[in-house]
Amino acid sequence: MRVKDRGIIFDGATAAPNEKSCAFTSLIRLANGDILVGFRLGTGRDAPDGRVRVMRSRDEGQSWETLHPGITATIDGIEGNLYSGHFTEFEPGHLFLASCWVDRSDHSKSFVNPETTGLAPTRNLLAESFDGGETWGPFREIDLSPDTGCTVTGPVVKLADGALAYPYESWKTYDDASWGVHSAHFRISTDGGETWPDDVVAATSDGVDIFYWDQRDATHPETGEIAIMYWTHDRNRATDIENHIQFGSPEGRTWSQPEPTGGRGQHCQPIALGGDRLGAVYVHRHDPPSLRLVISEDFGRTWDREHELTFFDSREGTEAGHATESRDFDDFWQDMMAWRFGHPRGILLPDGDLFLAWYGGSAEASTMEWARVGE
Repeated sequence: MRVKDRGIIFDGATAAPNEKSCAFTSLIRLANGDILVGFRLGTGRDAPDGRVRVMRSRDEGQSWETLHPGITATIDGIEGNLYSGHFTEFEPGHLFLASCWVDRSDHSKSFVNPETTGLAPTRNLLAESFDGGETWGPFREIDLSPDTGCTVTGPVVKLADGALAYPYESWKTYDDASWGVHSAHFRISTDGGETWPDDVVAATSDGVDIFYWDQRDATHPETGEIAIMYWTHDRNRATDIENHIQFGSPEGRTWSQPEPTGGRGQHCQPIALGGDRLGAVYVHRHDPPSLRLVISEDFGRTWDREHELTFFDSREGTEAGHATESRDFDDFWQDMMAWRFGHPRGILLPDGDLFLAWYGGSAEASTMEWARVGE
């Protein structure tokens, strides 16, 4: 695999002061060929003014237009900070947007409590579009109780039996000083997204102190088997370990135990490439800091590390809390708010190439970038 083309989606370096920070990438190719990229835009990575910008390309990345300069949501009179916006297309032009809303009305508090590592109050939302993302209806809240500290981690998943799954992770609330249990979930709806009563836990830190963060999924195009990949952190060793993968039934109700993939990294997005081929784009936070693509020919059971492709090299050098450094757990959470590149996403194009999007930059500004990768 090689990089065949690359470009800029949104240039934070030349943007207005409240648009300098880009992060939390989302990406989809619609049935009509349009590519949508969503990302959190704000003054800074942990600033309380985050919102979701949506950009569209109708020529596979050669040009971009802004569909929405900054989607926000007001709950209980509070215009919260949106941290994500993940797209799913169910029928041509009919989209869901899954987002995490955070109460940042107290500007003296960060998203993550530096003393407890608990999260500020969150709500998980869903909006619909019937015109390919041109316009969106009002957000409605997905009730994820009794789980706390919940954040959506990816697009709503269409399951083989027609049900829908809302992927999210649960943690603890802002002032909770307990040790804490982290879990990765599917909340399942059988009525088209009106209600979400069934809670399936795919992976948990309970009893093992291994954190399976930021689950990203891909569905086998023939068997319907679901693969989830995780940024995996060992709390007792105080470091990131190998990315893990697990496999679920086509109905999303039963899951294997997560297993190591043979490569250490962070955010990791699997991409179904046809048949048993599976790609994965991930953050290589340790030296040399970069973003990489690796291919599996057996849907994630083994990986061709010898031919791994680096498609982005960080220009900022080693960062605090990189993957091979032991780091106090409280400090590690704060490190996340200062990282300068990441959140890679990928989609398959009709000719077999991959279209990749991510953010990268400096402490002063970050930019949304893209690359086209193929053989």
